[in-house]
This record gives sequence, structure tokens and C-alpha cells, in this order.
Amino acid sequence: MLKFPSILLPLLVFLAACAAQPPPRYQVITVSGTAYQRGFQHGQQMSSLIKSFYSTLLTTSLLPYLNRNQPDIAAYLHNYDATLHPEYGNGQFSLLLLRESAVVLEKSIPQPFIDEMHGIADGSGMDYQDILVLNTFVDTTLAARGITYFLQQAGAPRVTEIEWLGASLVGDGVDNNGDGTTDEATESLVSPYESLPHAMWVEVPQTAKLRVRLHDDDAKVDPDSVRVLVDGDVYTQSSPELQMATPTDAGGLPLIHDTDVTLTPSKPWTQPIVTIQVQAGDNKMSYNPPPSHEHRMRTEQFTVSTKGYGKPPHLVANKGISDGTSQPPSIAFAVRNSATPDGQVRLAHHFSLLDAGTSHKHTVVQIHHPDTGPSYIFVGWVGIAYGFAGLNSNGVSYGCNHSDTLNNPLAGAFLTDFFDAKLVSSGEPIGFLLRDILASAHNADEAATLAYDTTPTFGWNFLFADKAGKLRSVEVRRDIGMGGVIANPGEGRANWTPDPADPAGLDQWGVPWASEKLDDIRAGAHFRPLANDFQMDLGIFNLRPQRDWSSYYFSSVRAMANLGEQITANYGKLDLATMIAILRQPVLVDQHDSMTAVVIEPGLGKLHAALGTEPATDSDFDTFDLTSAP
Repeated sequence: MLKFPSILLPLLVFLAACAAQPPPRYQVITVSGTAYQRGFQHGQQMSSLIKSFYSTLLTTSLLPYLNRNQPDIAAYLHNYDATLHPEYGNGQFSLLLLRESAVVLEKSIPQPFIDEMHGIADGSGMDYQDILVLNTFVDTTLAARGITYFLQQAGAPRVTEIEWLGASLVGDGVDNNGDGTTDEATESLVSPYESLPHAMWVEVPQTAKLRVRLHDDDAKVDPDSVRVLVDGDVYTQSSPELQMATPTDAGGLPLIHDTDVTLTPSKPWTQPIVTIQVQAGDNKMSYNPPPSHEHRMRTEQFTVSTKGYGKPPHLVANKGISDGTSQPPSIAFAVRNSATPDGQVRLAHHFSLLDAGTSHKHTVVQIHHPDTGPSYIFVGWVGIAYGFAGLNSNGVSYGCNHSDTLNNPLAGAFLTDFFDAKLVSSGEPIGFLLRDILASAHNADEAATLAYDTTPTFGWNFLFADKAGKLRSVEVRRDIGMGGVIANPGEGRANWTPDPADPAGLDQWGVPWASEKLDDIRAGAHFRPLANDFQMDLGIFNLRPQRDWSSYYFSSVRAMANLGEQITANYGKLDLATMIAILRQPVLVDQHDSMTAVVIEPGLGKLHAALGTEPATDSDFDTFDLTSAP
């Protein structure tokens, strides 16, 4: 029998126990001192993970993702044509794009955060420019993604009008489209079509049939690609209920770039609420990037109610069904007083963007004790000096979501230089604005003012809650111009509270923008007051609001409606456990790109975080008490 010296036995037991321990799901670091010292401690403690995050994120996720979009961008912006500009060839496009923007964005970053990034670089042994790219890639990537997606949509079919046929809405004595007029001659027709967060029509006859006109600027709609989905039922060219025809103009000439798709249901519309989705591609193939593919429109969606439902359009959400074809985006909500069983203020946030099997493995909880000012805590990623949810010792908490918009500096470059434009971002990077808020805000009003007064790089939706019970929501975009003229006159910002005395909190029908009652507020990944965030017809392009092109729009509308239903069903019971349960609702969880989830109790100084799994909400929510953090 093999015997070990007695002195080795404890060591073997210890090593065996260590081998049995699973790796940590996420990291926790506590740093203190000057900005540089805190950055150095961060870099030194997380050195190997920072290097892993940088290389894995860029080489396997972000750079390939952006490189796939190069052909769509180069088709319009000549500076990115690798034949004309070889420096953007051989896979260098995406990295150069990020580095060029990072240099410009650095000019808007306050010096303490530059010092902190230098500290991260020195502590980790990485190059400062790589740390700068890591801390600015979100701003550049989102704007580039938005422009790319818009350009892809510009070459695809789109819905231009929809109409109910057979059983007309004219003469029924109902304001079916909610425009304030009853039985106008065009009440059955929407032309031009625009996406809405609520019902397009109400009280539609159960026997009505539907016509949808599709238009493609330089090609024809491919009949085989057309799909009309009605609450999960799919109609195609082979379905007897679906007919397609080329319409004619007033002179009888065919409109060769248009296709009328008419749906005649085989049975009456019996559901009280009906959601129709339309999909189509054209017959113009693209071969770069491979594989070859047609230009496909986003899935367009509109909702109606049928006879007898009884509610006006603005009270019927364009919700549709969760069918797995799209994932919910980031969401946030906050509650207080009557919404809770104990009066505690709580803010919940689930951030989803681009996990790609990488980001959730590099999450970190950072606790900062600066030389001056409040202490604070936030959830984020190693090597990055910020996170999209956080709390400071003054009792101010936030959750921040991205919101697609063409009102951003990359689109502004195109308006100025057209085909010679460079996609270089500018403005204050979002993360360092969030750090400003943690470092200085004493209450939600101050936090909202800082967000409202920023010069943003993109579109953002902020939610703030403080320990005194103040709840604030802020939407921002960047007002860009052409020749010094603002593209969309008016403030590029909106802010509101759930307080009844706040007129900014109510929409045109007197309904709160995003509150069920007086003590809750929520935010998604689409604009509410800023729904018409951008509109400009350049001839070659008709630049449109996010609701008419963003791939996030309908999924965000659905998530906001589902979240509102959950809040209403649990009003008065929204404690920590209930809010965690809501964050875990399948209809609110992105299964592929979930990154972090938190519930914050600012009055108690506590942040409860779920990190390190995909989705994040599958993790336990661990508690961090900022009041007792060493």
C-alpha cells in the first residue's frame, strides 16, 4: 500500500479541493486612490483576462463582424474600397475603423479617465492604444452597425402603403386610425406607410381583406420570397389566400418596381387583436460577402383590433408574438412607493448587445474608492473603465440602453462629404459619461441633467433612480447637420418622470410615455418622445427615423409591452425577488447576446448582479453592499 509522508497529506487534500472548484463566473475588483492608481490596480489584477478579452473579442467577434459589412459600406463610401485604398484590405478595415474613431473620441474624454486607461495599460502590460480601442469600440460599432443596416435596407424592398379592402372602414362611425377624424375617405388606407408602436387601425371588420404594396428602388420583388404572417400563420406565393400583382399608375402604365400583395383570409378575423408581419426580398443578388444572397427587408409589423374590442389605437400595443425569430433587446425599469411592498426604490437592468460567446466570460464588478467624491460600483468587463449599470454612495443608480439612430456623427460625415465620407465617430463616449454621473451626481435630477447635456456619439436611453425615490428617464441623440443646418430641428433630447405634474411625461393622448402608474418607469431600446428622431430626403437616400429601419425596433416595442404587463400584474409586490423573476421571464431575455443583469436598491446601497453565464439571467444574483465595501 502506497503511503505519503504526513506532511504531504494536507497539501494533497488542498490541491484536490482546488481542482474540484469550478472557475469563477466573473471577477470582482476593488480599487482606490487616484485615477491612474485605480487603473493600474485594475490592469494588474486582471492582466491575463484583459488580454484574453481584447484578443478574443476582436479576433473572433467584433473585427469579423465589421469586416463582413465592408462591402455594403464600400459600395457607397469610396474611402473603404480596398481596391482604391489597399490599407483597408486584407481584413484591416474593421481595426482601422475602430482606431481612427478612438483617436477622435479620446479628445472628448476627461483627463482623469485618460489617466485611468493609461493605468490599465501599464498594469496589464498592454499598449495604451489597444486599451483606448477597447473603451471606445461600443460607440463606433453601434453607429457603424446602424449605418450598415440602413444601407442594406436601402437596397431591399419596403412597404409603402397598406389598405383594407372589401369591408371599408369608411362609414362605420369609428375613428379607426386614431387621427381625430371619423370616416374620412382615406380611413382604410395608410400611404405612405410608417411603423408605429401601437395599432395601425382598430375595429376592423372580421371579413376585411388586406393589400400591402411593396416597392424596390432598383429591382423587382421576388414573389418566392414574400411571406405574410398573421399571428403565426404563414402565407406564401403558393397559398390560395395570397395574390400578387403589378399595380399601374393613373395613366395605366405598370409600376414595375412595385408589387401589390393581397391577403384574402379563408375565414373571418376572429381574434380581438391581430398582428400582421410582412417579409420580402428582391431579385437582385449580392455576391460579396459570400454566400450569394438577395436583398431582404426587415420583417415589417403592424397590429389591428377587430370589431368590438373597444380601445383606441394608442392603447393597443403593436406587440405581436414572441416566435423566436428575434430576441428582446436591453431593458430597464425602476419602481418606488406603492409599486413595492416595502417602499424601497429599486432599479432593474438587463443589458444585451454583442456577447458572441465571449463577453460574458470577461465580466467584472468594479468597486471604486476615489481620493475625492463618492465611492461607486458598476458591472462591466475587464479592461473597460465603465459599465451600463451602476450605483454610487450618494444613492444614485442608473441603467443605460443603446437606441438606434441615424442622427449620429458617422451619418453626419456622410451628409457633409457624401461618397467621400469617413466613418469617424465623435462626441463624448457613453461609458465616460456614465462614470461622470457616478463620480458627481447627488440625485437622479443631477444625473439626468448630465445625460441631457451631453454631446452623444449615438442614441441612448437612460433610466435613473435615487434613494429619495426620484425616477427619471432621458433619451438623447446627436443633432447632426448639413452645411451647418440641423437635420431635424429641435432638441435632440427628451426627459421625463412618472410624476403627474410633469407635462413632459405624457404623450399626445395624455398617456405616460413609459409608466403604468405613478410609481414605475421603464426604458427599452427604442425612442418614445423622440420617435421621429431623424428625417431627411437626399434623393439618393431617404434617411428615416429609427422606427422605419432599425432591426431592434419591433422587438423593443414587444419587450416594453411585455415588461409593462409584468409590472402591472405585480404592482405593490415588486420586491427584490419579484424583480429578479421579471428579468428572467423568457419573453424578456435575449438568449444569445445577454451580457449583464442587475437589480439595484439605492436606498440600501446594494447592487445585486447576475454575471458570467449566457444568458446572464441564468446566474444567481449575488449581492454587493457598497456601504460596507472595504
